[in-house]
Amino acid sequence: MMRNIRIFVVALGLATHYTPAIAADLPSTTQLENIPGDLSSRSTPFIAWHGDLTKIGYLESEYQMTGKASVYQLDVNERLIKDIVDAPYTTRFLVRRPVDSEDFNGTVYLEILNATAGWDGDPIWQGTHRYMTQTGAAYVGLTSKPVAVNFLRDRWGDPEQFGKRNRERYAALSMPYFGQVWDILAQLSNLLRAKNSTANPLRDLTVQKLVLVGYSQSVDYEVTFANHFHEMAMIDGYYLGAGSGTVKRLNRLEGPEEYSIDDPHNLIRTRVPVVRFQTQTEVQEPRFNASRARQTEADFPLVRTYEMAGGAHVDVNTSTNGARSMARDLGLSSHGAACDLPINPLPIDFVQAAMLSILSHWIDGTPPPPSELLAFTDIESLALTFGPDGNAVGGIRLPQLAMPMGRYLGRNTGEGFCFLYGGFAPIDHDAFEQRYGTKSDYLEQLRQRIKPVVEARFLLEGDVERFIEHASSTIDSLE
Repeated sequence: MMRNIRIFVVALGLATHYTPAIAADLPSTTQLENIPGDLSSRSTPFIAWHGDLTKIGYLESEYQMTGKASVYQLDVNERLIKDIVDAPYTTRFLVRRPVDSEDFNGTVYLEILNATAGWDGDPIWQGTHRYMTQTGAAYVGLTSKPVAVNFLRDRWGDPEQFGKRNRERYAALSMPYFGQVWDILAQLSNLLRAKNSTANPLRDLTVQKLVLVGYSQSVDYEVTFANHFHEMAMIDGYYLGAGSGTVKRLNRLEGPEEYSIDDPHNLIRTRVPVVRFQTQTEVQEPRFNASRARQTEADFPLVRTYEMAGGAHVDVNTSTNGARSMARDLGLSSHGAACDLPINPLPIDFVQAAMLSILSHWIDGTPPPPSELLAFTDIESLALTFGPDGNAVGGIRLPQLAMPMGRYLGRNTGEGFCFLYGGFAPIDHDAFEQRYGTKSDYLEQLRQRIKPVVEARFLLEGDVERFIEHASSTIDSLE
């Protein structure tokens, strides 16, 4: 491994991509065996899915991936240069795929697992797994940050921190540099299309579309990857879920991890379709500043931005799914349990499934709906416009916003991560009956208002009945 070797790789203007002069070598992989036993002896994947995938014809497996990845920086002319060359790494990735290759629809979603908490989370899978499995897609989730690699190797299984477990599973993991992530992503994306490679866990599948997906902090990686490394990989589209207005720098050898607000690197520029989904949280929360990186088709033809009125970065469904993994793997309760307000019940998972559908059809040639943006009273102070019912104006609007059961808030208050959990200020049951009549009356009115949302492609037809069931449960929670 060599430091500070100034090797010219590719001239990269922010508006133009060029085919790089290097190609990422394919990594080697080893499937990690699942070993049954009690809590201290068994060996199973961290954040293994809590549902039984075999009941729907899917299987889950985990692989250790080993290779060499360089660390890059940009010179004054925006050219990529290698600062550290071919540093060894070993990380891991999860695979969830159809058991029968004939059930595969040709699409792979590669998620950059979220490491905001210091360990991996799979929020894209949590929110869209029904869509992926019902359509026959495959899913891959990559551990891509040193803090998450170090957690798996050094902390998970430490009896003084998270309870005793079999620690041999992740003993070999190593990712010395944050900046290795770009080569690692490129190598894995290319591996997943390499049908002749025995290291490819999907080699029996014919991959037609590979979509890079991420949620929250992971979006910050996606944008940087798309801007500087897209030509090293074979990515057909990008889904940016609930990201911020600042993205990751190439490395942390010098300076902060992220670019400053309003830096042009924060805008995604690539030659494939990009769907950006934002909840109300990221649009109005200063710690996200997502509105400072707004992009629409007016200036970026291959980008659509959809902002969801009343949506929260972590809603009740996301919180429930995440809590199951945390309780099993870490012995922790949900972060949202200590928040001051009830968690926002307006579901974002239905909308995210629709976002993936829009992106998939766009890749195939069907134009997407126009961008939908929330309205601001003053964008500089992040002051959204609110209607007389206390809910945000503009953006994607689920039917509940036309007949609200209260105020759907992008923010909550309380300790820790509560700012990520949207809040809910509900009306009481008496007020509900005065306004809407019986529960059956409300649900019938809701059903009538769903059709335009489905026609606009922001709710899938196959999700309508489950969507109504979710609304029904919210009514039941009113006091």
